[in-house]
Amino acid sequence: NILQMVRYFMTFHIRDEQIDAAAKIINAYFDALEKGGPGGMRSQCYETDHHEHNYIHIKSFKKDAVARHHFKSGICKKYLQQLMQLCGQDLHFTKLYQQQTFESIY
Repeated sequence: NILQMVRYFMTFHIRDEQIDAAAKIINAYFDALEKGGPGGMRSQCYETDHHEHNYIHIKSFKKDAVARHHFKSGICKKYLQQLMQLCGQDLHFTKLYQQQTFESIY
């Protein structure tokens, strides 16, 4: 039986001239998670195309309570605030509802 994780995602775009600033914000967030992030969470940030600077950030939690606690945390609020200021977009994580799954990698 596969453990059902609670998943959220966020997408954002960074302008060319702000790539270095974005990298600092993203790296600082992941450093903060390493030092004081919650247990029971996986956080992954991907760039869809290195030249287009479109990002997707995916979070997986073992429990909804862990997700709610993290989204209220100073670590997460600071990350979102800094990215919103840089991007000029209203950013937030959206919950994903799993419809189907297939795994053959284990």
